[in-house]
Amino acid sequence: MTKYKKMILSIAQSRFKTIMIGSIARIEDYFGYLWGHNQEELTDRQKEFKALWEELRTEILNHGNFHIRKGLDEIEELLTVDDNMYEYKFIMNNRRKDNG
Repeated sequence: MTKYKKMILSIAQSRFKTIMIGSIARIEDYFGYLWGHNQEELTDRQKEFKALWEELRTEILNHGNFHIRKGLDEIEELLTVDDNMYEYKFIMNNRRKDNG
């Protein structure tokens, strides 16, 4: 793998993870009070919400990581040069007349 390809994949992976983790952080900022985010003592209701949040958070992370891997594989495939593949461009000209 070339240095250029590694750099592109690393940047893409970092951005994807930042999107995922940043989104989770925003949810915690807005709704964390429901499960006592950053609190030591929780009510029974907060404990229920915390269990739900932890299950959802795990699903989000698993789903995101799966798609990060798939996306990086697709990017890598696009960046792979096939030395055995050639592309030809033919220009068709309507002005050509049969001289026969």
